[in-house]
Amino acid sequence: MIQKSLLLAILLAFVTTMTVGPDSLAQKATSAVVSSAPSSIGPTEEKLAPVLPPEQFFGAAAMGYAACKAIPHVCSKLFCYCGCDITDSHWNLLDCFTSMHGVDCHICQEEALLALRMTKEDQPFATIQRIIDEMYAFKYPFKEESPALKRYKASRKYIAAPLSPGQSNKPAQGSQAQSTSSEPCCSNNAKNKGL
Repeated sequence: MIQKSLLLAILLAFVTTMTVGPDSLAQKATSAVVSSAPSSIGPTEEKLAPVLPPEQFFGAAAMGYAACKAIPHVCSKLFCYCGCDITDSHWNLLDCFTSMHGVDCHICQEEALLALRMTKEDQPFATIQRIIDEMYAFKYPFKEESPALKRYKASRKYIAAPLSPGQSNKPAQGSQAQSTSSEPCCSNNAKNKGL
C-alpha cells in the first residue's frame, strides 16, 4: 500500500511538473523580458496594433513576442529583413508580432530581442536601426527592394554609407555569423508564392 501511494505521489508530481512547469517557466522568461524594459520608450500617443500575448508561446518565440510587446514603438520603426514585407505584406518589425508570423521566424525574434537590449542600454534610436540593418540586411531574400523597404530606408534616422562598386551587404567570407542561421526564415513562403 505504501509503494502504491508513493508511486501515485511521484506520478502526481510528474504530471504537475509537466503541466505547470513549462508554462510557469515561459511566463517567468517573458515576464523578465518585459519587466526589464525601460518604462519610457517612445511616444504613447501613436496608436499601434497590439502584440499577441507572449504567454501563449514558449522559448524563443515567447521571448520575441515579449520583447516586441515591451518596445512596440521601437519595433514599429524597424524593418524586418526576413522577407515578410513581400510574403506577408508587413511594413515593419511590429507587424511580425501582431500576427503568428513571429512564432517561427528567428530573424524577427532576434531583431526584437536585439532592439530591446539596445533600448535598455539607452542606445540612440539611430544606432539601433543602423546595427540591425548591418546585422540583418544581407538576409533579405529578394533582389529588388519592396515598397516597404524603400519607405523604411527613406525614413531611417541615420545616413547609410553608400556601397562602392562591387561591394555587397553580405558578410565577408569567413566572418563570424551574428545570427543563428544564414537562411532567411521566410524563403519557403517566397517559393510558395512563386517569388
